[in-house]
Amino acid sequence: MPIRTFPGDTTPVQPSPGPLLDNWNLLRSFIAIYETGTLTGAAQRLVTTQPSMGRHLRELEESLGETLFVRLPGRLKPNARADALYAAITPMHQAVRDAERLFGEDTEQVAGLVRVAVGEAYGHHVVPQILAPLLNAHPELEIELSVSNQSENLLRRDADIAVRFFRPQQDGIIVRKLGRADMGLYAHESYLARFGEPVGFEIPPGGVLAGFDRMPMRLSESLRGAAPDRPLQFRWRSDAVLALQAAIESGACIGMMFNHIAATRPGLRRVLASQVGFANEVWLCAHDDLRRSSRMRLVWQHLGDALEAVLTLPG
Repeated sequence: MPIRTFPGDTTPVQPSPGPLLDNWNLLRSFIAIYETGTLTGAAQRLVTTQPSMGRHLRELEESLGETLFVRLPGRLKPNARADALYAAITPMHQAVRDAERLFGEDTEQVAGLVRVAVGEAYGHHVVPQILAPLLNAHPELEIELSVSNQSENLLRRDADIAVRFFRPQQDGIIVRKLGRADMGLYAHESYLARFGEPVGFEIPPGGVLAGFDRMPMRLSESLRGAAPDRPLQFRWRSDAVLALQAAIESGACIGMMFNHIAATRPGLRRVLASQVGFANEVWLCAHDDLRRSSRMRLVWQHLGDALEAVLTLPG
């Protein structure tokens, strides 16, 4: 019944309460739709039907009084309100899964999902080889590897554990310094056969130097001693680390690579070692919830110990 007010009445009008989000089935369906991007994908994940997913989404949007997704051909694109709702309820979703495992399984069993965020080079050459034995040893463990050169938000739980080349300054994040990943300038033997060993920073006619396109290029930060007489020109550019590496390995250009990765690639030789070098600090980072999860502690310890074994000691 609407509140009636009268002239001179100073009683404050109470705002109407917001929608009650007390139906976990709707929120569970929303998470599946958000993460898969389609009703079909969400239905397959939850072992139900596409019409059920559509009905749950409509009920949730009606309860909130607004839409959560932009309907595009073949997919559902979450809007800003969907992003905010997902960030708010993801910890609750994880808590429910933890509770289900606590009461439904042996508490000593390592089971469930761990999201690991890592950059392209490590996501391709290093981390999969390290984590593979864990999956073999623990059949109920799931690993979701997020490979991107952008930093995942651990506080928002975009990832549980991340390998980073800087120390996060956020509260609520656990960090462990693993060592240094040194970088150098590399060329393939076929490139050197055509253009010879570089002397100084003079690129011979036809020679090619590789670098990033829009991302910051750290080559200028890695110079030791005298800088080149003129700005370095990157004739081969890409923001995809693996594409740059493939170009270097093909003999197309000279470019920066992690030393310990380049050492495993056939035909690569380091050049200008006394003039170009860069040391990246490597940190293992995790949400503070790691302390309460046996599966995350296991992945954290295993990944950290294995990376320490291949990295230069902290300096």
